[in-house]
Amino acid sequence: MNRFVLTGFAMSLAMVAGACGGADTAGLAGRGTLVVKLTDAPFPTDSVKSVDIFVVRVDGRLADVDEASADQNVTTEDDAKTDGWKTLATPNASVDLLSLQNGVTSTLGEAKIEAGSYKGFRLVIDPSKSSVTLKNGQVLTSTSSPSVTFPSASRSGIKINLSGPAIEVGADQQTTMVVDFDVGNSFVLRGNSLSQNGLLFKPVIKATEAAKQSQ
Repeated sequence: MNRFVLTGFAMSLAMVAGACGGADTAGLAGRGTLVVKLTDAPFPTDSVKSVDIFVVRVDGRLADVDEASADQNVTTEDDAKTDGWKTLATPNASVDLLSLQNGVTSTLGEAKIEAGSYKGFRLVIDPSKSSVTLKNGQVLTSTSSPSVTFPSASRSGIKINLSGPAIEVGADQQTTMVVDFDVGNSFVLRGNSLSQNGLLFKPVIKATEAAKQSQ
């Protein structure tokens, strides 16, 4: 499983829920910074050399999110704000998920946000810039034959499922959220042969809140 690490630092006092539907902030106030990192557990497909996912950004919001709403207004950060999303990281880079195994992480970025109970997170990717490379040198993309079939041809918003009800970003605290991108269960073989039939991308992404520490 691949893991994003989101770290929050609360900076000031006032908490403004804004367009987030009045979500419970559990009495928290201030602003925080989220640092996003990525790692991976072993990928069980022996014939795959690399899984390169182009990560545009990571978003979070106070309100909960379902898969459909996670894929809405993903084109720009301004579009995302209409649904209460806050941009947490903007790597705009391709990440080889298989290079992030055995505890290795990659920092994707960080952003300062209001302290509060964040219940919705999504990963925004660009399928047109993502690919799977086999050990025989064959590269599967969204337009190759065989191909990797992604949810959409352009940017896709993927819901990050939380193990608990929310990620608590506390005032004057550093909060870490570890996001596991389960590569082995995120790709489905479309036929009997990977090199002939390609893959279907069905992302499995989960997150848990790790330890907190005072700022």
